[in-house]
Amino acid sequence: RHDPLEYYTNINRANIVCFSQFATDLANNTLPNFAYLAPNGQDDGHDSSESTFDSWLKTEIAPLLASSHFQAGGDSLLIVTFDEDDKSGSPSCSTTTMGQGCGGQVETVLISPLSKLAYKSTAGDPANYNTTYDEASILRTIAEALGLNTAGLGGAATRLPMADFF
Repeated sequence: RHDPLEYYTNINRANIVCFSQFATDLANNTLPNFAYLAPNGQDDGHDSSESTFDSWLKTEIAPLLASSHFQAGGDSLLIVTFDEDDKSGSPSCSTTTMGQGCGGQVETVLISPLSKLAYKSTAGDPANYNTTYDEASILRTIAEALGLNTAGLGGAATRLPMADFF
């Protein structure tokens, strides 16, 4: 239910494989340049708990982070984003106003040997509202990381990439 790539007609469907292939590719050092990973309905935190999703990350993603791709000299990027929030409040909230009628925001974590250590972006804080990130920013960031032309990205072509993390 969370694999948007299946809906694009210009994606080679032979490149869409079961998640079990990920562990094989990681073990054989044959990971693709781009992989979209989504947990199944039991592990995605939507109908299950956050701790279930956390366990999935620890079990399935920890080996990737331990690989050479994410060590010094590696150039990989992992983006973990959540599509769950408390479904309340204003999208113009900051960390200082959370819990005061705020909501509608989701957490996104960028992990890379090229990123700033323990960096927390100020995008979305009221003082920096013009730099709020959204799903289009994630798409733009991925395209730039892959060296792709961003002109064909629709609205994402004009969104700010998440460059402050690097």
